[in-house]
This record gives sequence, C-alpha cells and structure tokens, in this order.
Amino acid sequence: MTHSRNLSATIVSLSAFTFSIPVFAAGLAVAYCDGDATTSERSLPQSLTAAAAQALDIDAALVKTGAFYRCSGGRLLVCAVGANLWCGMADTDTRPARVVAYCRRNPDAALAPMAVTGHATIHAWRCANGAPQIEPKSTAVDSDGYIADNWRELD
Repeated sequence: MTHSRNLSATIVSLSAFTFSIPVFAAGLAVAYCDGDATTSERSLPQSLTAAAAQALDIDAALVKTGAFYRCSGGRLLVCAVGANLWCGMADTDTRPARVVAYCRRNPDAALAPMAVTGHATIHAWRCANGAPQIEPKSTAVDSDGYIADNWRELD
C-alpha cells in the first residue's frame, strides 16, 4: 500500500511538471501575449532572456540590459537595442525638420548622420543644394510600424 501511495504521489508530481513543458514549448506567444493580436513593445521578462538571446544571437547579458518583446498577429517577437538598433516604432517621415535644418547648414552633405536623423528612421539621408534627399534604399517596416529587421520571432 505504501508503494502505491508513493507511486501515485510521484505520478501526480511528474504530471504537474510535464504539463508545463508543452505549454512553454508550444505556446510562448499564448503565454506572453494573452490574446493580444498586436501590442507595443514591453520590457522583456527575465523568463524569456535565454530564448531571446538565442533568437537574437547575442549574449544573455546584453538581452538583460535592453531587450523588449511585443505581440503581432499571434506571434511573440523580441528585439534588443544596440549600437544602431531601434526597438520602438519606425520613423517613416519623409521630411523631418531636423534633417531639413541639417541640410540647410550642410547643403551638400553626402550623408546626414544618425545623430541628426535618429535611430528610428527608415531612410538614409543626404543633402543636395541644401535640401534633404532620401537615398534609394530604405529599411523595411512591418505591418505594425516597427523596423522589421530588428525583431525576431520566438516560438
């Protein structure tokens, strides 16, 4: 009888443990997005640090200092702020005042620096005769308005 009771307790304990594994493995988006189709970026919880580091191919210490997650169309996405990586909404402005002012001061600048354009811009800028010009290649924006290349899917 004692064996039977111990075995039952072990099976109950193990079944509680194994129940959480499929939920984690099969549903990070379900677990963290809580039904949100689209959300703004949120601070990354510590429980996602290892998975985010792997998805972003960076050291976990970097993830702990500046990573975010968001939900989009049933997917869980992660991003880590870096030297030139922006996790907020993309700046799609085609005539930003700060670049206009820069080009007035630097009429033929071959490149407007990120200190002027900001890291959120999707455009590379140059100046021609005092007017801002968008370089032909711009960065892709996802359907939620974020810089697509900066976000990776978990799950």
